Formats: sequence, structure tokens, C-alpha cells
Amino acid sequence: MAVRRSGAPQPSGGIAVVGGGPAGLLAAIALARRGIPTTVFERDGDPRTSPRFDPDRSYTIDITGHGHRALQHVDATRFFDRRLLPFRGIQHAGRVVEHWREPGWTGSRGDIVRALTDAVEHTAEGRVQVHHGRRVGSVDVATGEVAWGPAGDPATTRRFGLVVGADGAGSVVRRAMQEQVPGFVVRRTELPNHLTMVELDRLSDQLDPHFLQALATRPFCVAGAIRADQDGGPPRWFCAVGTRHELRFASPDDARAWLRRHCPRVLDLASPDAVAAFARRRCYHVGQKLTCSALSAGRCVLIGDAAGPFPPIGQGVNAALESAMVLDRCLERAGATPEGCLAAAALYDRAWGPEVEAVSWISTKMLFENRLHMLRADVTMRLGLNVVGQAKDGATPWSVVAGRARRLGPLWW
Repeated sequence: MAVRRSGAPQPSGGIAVVGGGPAGLLAAIALARRGIPTTVFERDGDPRTSPRFDPDRSYTIDITGHGHRALQHVDATRFFDRRLLPFRGIQHAGRVVEHWREPGWTGSRGDIVRALTDAVEHTAEGRVQVHHGRRVGSVDVATGEVAWGPAGDPATTRRFGLVVGADGAGSVVRRAMQEQVPGFVVRRTELPNHLTMVELDRLSDQLDPHFLQALATRPFCVAGAIRADQDGGPPRWFCAVGTRHELRFASPDDARAWLRRHCPRVLDLASPDAVAAFARRRCYHVGQKLTCSALSAGRCVLIGDAAGPFPPIGQGVNAALESAMVLDRCLERAGATPEGCLAAAALYDRAWGPEVEAVSWISTKMLFENRLHMLRADVTMRLGLNVVGQAKDGATPWSVVAGRARRLGPLWW
């Protein structure tokens, strides 16, 4: 894929990671363990001094097969043992409907980032520089030049051997690739998935915090726990309410009536104050799906949500972590010289492209409140053909899981 060139000199060594979320931090740890100097630019503040969760968006994330394998790759599992809760599966009405027998965790995104920050400090041996509160303003795809700085201050500019875009669905690196690379195309699909959070702040001792709790299927209501702020305290519970349409309530009474009709169990577990907060809370659209024509160009490469966000099926963070691991393995093969970085980016594109396409395809078959999707999930689960369940298996590539589903014909078309 051709890149418009700026006539700049050869890039310097080192790798820039734009975005200090799960994918970016795992990539930085992996690269540092190879002795590669890595600089991370994160627009938000230090996660250790930031809130552990956002009550508007703090649905519980489970890290299972693919994510666990990536964390093993960088020897970071012990940091997750300290900050997150062990994951054991899914319960419905007190009954285990899906038992996860391998290692895994549940927690908030904030806890995940804190665990990875711990790993950076303890395993990177000074080879990673993390700049918090630094927004990347521009990226030169051909040269690897990055300009960054705090808002309102003059930008600092430096060239890197490779720029890793780990900056999420609104990626600055991906936008630079669109603007500077002829033929680079991003296809956007808006799917009918919306999410509103409600905190479950009473009677939560009735729920096992090692399991996600399915409280309803239409709408999709799944609750999960995160560790308490203080050691030894009871965990906090949050329920993600997934709907086909945007939820809006005129009053707490209106929200209470809706919950009574659609998910009465929430009313047993949420106080009047929590229901009132739910009524005021913003309903987020989580149905954005992006597909890139390539995952690399010039001296830039995309990982995590920057490479292709998809609707939630419990695999977003797992996929983000695994993408960073795949990139690291490609750099191991090709080397971290300026020429090796270009070869590694091409290897990564070929290796990860089919996987992100496959897990994204799977996500479109499990949309909230879709009667066909819910019926298919029920039938395939009974037949042992549940694609979402199979997708958790870290030993099986998502492309293989999607291929098996497609061979079932109309059942998964």
C-alpha cells in the first residue's frame, strides 16, 4: 500500500505506542521485555490516581482464554490476581449455565489498566516511558514522526521506527492513515446496540462475585462485580442493560416501571437512589463496527479497538490484549530495526487481519434484543454449537470458530 512521502530522513529507533489502555500497555510490556525502547502517549491521567470505574460505563469485563494467553505471554498474570476477581463463569437464577474452568478474571477497565501499569513498573526495567496527559496531535505515516503535548502547549515532535495505534475507536493513528495513505479505507457500520448502567447496591451478597449474573435476556441484563475500594470490603456490582433502542426515562418512576416489566430482578438489587441514577444516566450506543482495509501502512500499525471495534460479546479486551501479543511475535520474527519494523507490520497485518474480521463477524450475530439471535443462541447452546462460548477458548483462533459457524449454513448466516 503506497504512502505519500514527506521527504523526511530515516526514522530513529524505538517504538511509539499511542494509547495507554489494555492493548497499548501490553504491547509496551512485551516490547520492553525484548529490550526495545518504547514510549507510550496517553491522553488521560495516571490510572493509579484516577477513579477505578465510571458509574456511567463501568460494566464488568471478563478476561478469559485469549486475554489470559496474552497476559501469560508477558508474565503479567500475577498482577491481575492482585487487582481483579477470579472468574468462574455465568449464572442465571443461581444456576451455573456456563462454567469457566480455566484461569480468568473479572473487573473494571480501570482495574485492568492499573494491573498492567503495575506490570510495566515491575517488568519493563525502565525501557518504557509513559507520558500521561499527553495528547497526540499528528502522525506522519511514512516517517513515523509523532507530535504530542498537553493541551495549549507547543507540541514536541519525534520520529520512531514504528508507531502503534492503540488509541481506541476514535484513533488518531487510524485517521492519519486514512488521510495520508491512498487506498486505505475504513468501513463503518452502525448496529442497534445500546447500553445503560445501573448499580446494584443492595442484597448483592445474594450474588456470587466470581460469576457474571444473567438477570434477563430480552433486554440483555448481565451484572458483574468489581473489587471493593478497601481490601476485605464487599465487591461493588454493576448491571449492563442492553437494548435495541436508546433508553430514555421521564422520571425515576418511569424507569422503575420499565424495569418491573422487563427485568424485575434489578429492582430487588438496586436501591431507589440507584434506580433514580439509572433514570438520569446516559444510554450509550455500543453498536459501532469498523473494518479497515489494512491494519498497517508505512510506519504505522493498528491494534485493539483502533484496528476494528465491534459490538460487545465479552471479547473486546481479550481481542485487544491478543492483538498486542501477535504484534510482538511479529517483531520477534522480523526484528526492531527500521527495516524490521516495516516487515513486522506486514506480518502482523496478515496474521491479525483475519482474526479481527472473524471476531467482529461473530459479534454481529449476537445483537441485543434480536429475537432471531436469541433463538439461535439458545438452539446452538443446546446443540453444543454456541459460537460465543467457543470464542472464549484461547487455544482456538477466532477465524476457526467463525469458519465452523459459517459451515452450519443458514443457522449462522
